[in-house]
Amino acid sequence: MARARTILVAGAGIGGLAAAIALARAGFRALVLERAAHLEELGAGLQLTPNATRALERLGALEAVKRHAVAVQELIVASCDTGIELARASLDDAVIRFGAPWLVTLRADLHRALHAAASDLVDIELELGTEVTDFAAHARGATALTTRTGKSKEQTGIALVGADGLWSNVRARLHGEELPDFPRLVAWRALVPANALPAVYAEPIVRLWLSHDAHVVHYPVAGGEQINLVAVFRDDWQSESWSAPAQIGDIPVAYDDWAEMPRTLIEAASTFTRWALADRPPLKRWSEGRVTLLGDAAHPMLPFLAQGAGAALEDAVALSRHVRHHGDVADAFRAYETERAPRTTRLQNAARFTGRIYHARGPLRWARDIKLRWDAEKLIDRHSWIYRYRPI
Repeated sequence: MARARTILVAGAGIGGLAAAIALARAGFRALVLERAAHLEELGAGLQLTPNATRALERLGALEAVKRHAVAVQELIVASCDTGIELARASLDDAVIRFGAPWLVTLRADLHRALHAAASDLVDIELELGTEVTDFAAHARGATALTTRTGKSKEQTGIALVGADGLWSNVRARLHGEELPDFPRLVAWRALVPANALPAVYAEPIVRLWLSHDAHVVHYPVAGGEQINLVAVFRDDWQSESWSAPAQIGDIPVAYDDWAEMPRTLIEAASTFTRWALADRPPLKRWSEGRVTLLGDAAHPMLPFLAQGAGAALEDAVALSRHVRHHGDVADAFRAYETERAPRTTRLQNAARFTGRIYHARGPLRWARDIKLRWDAEKLIDRHSWIYRYRPI
């Protein structure tokens, strides 16, 4: 395809690859510029709720993801401290209601599926070890200044999409250098072989354990062969890394008195990685002319609603639709932002609120547990606005 139809995409994570696929399927050429020398998607597991799997279907990647994912059937919420079940919801019913699968998978498996889908499209080119350090927007498009093996180069396209994550250079260039917000919460993540645990851990269930200033989520991934564990504690530790190596001895001692199931899972993990949770306040604007943002670069959010990846996939589908339907890319980016910003702002705010509820103390914690017991049937209903979202 002619260079005149090239859109530059900074970042080859989940959002960047999804954007490239969506743009290529819409008739454009995508040049993806990734700072890492090798594609290695870090992290452990993630949930793909119906809104996310619906977007994956639009991208043509859902079937590949399903090969290694687990279709979960229930969500169970319980007390870390007593082991008492507080609420449960049928995810099978949610799948029927929202018309799309509810999957859990390894982040790496999702990333590989998107990379394979992108590799199958001739109008996508991927340059690894190439970091977008600056850009200039002009009447004909955007020119990105890139650095590769110490050498600078200019790449030109009709537009630039910044999908370069929480520490986005494109965002910093648009809005200035600002540190993310670290809410003093650290996620400890591990993958535990399912055959090292009782069979109950491999059941197709998302289990959420709540305590004060802490919570645990676990579910099977990799076709049920591994158990994904995420334990979040209040902690002042900070790092830019998504996966800093850590040992069980570094975990706060609070878990020592927890119920048997979450405690056993933590003790079964041989190694951990640490991730200092961070987000940013919603932006007033994402775009400037022929430059826009997507995914965590635009709206990083805390993981308490499991919507970070899903929101990026939704962005990609919406972005390609507007670029296809608008004659001018700048107009398309404004329309994309107008459509997506209210939803992602709501997601960011809801994720923060959910984190406060998960980690409640004192009377608020007591009220939370009572409400969960009384309104167990509303466990999915209260977030139906998330799951019913359909890309147009």
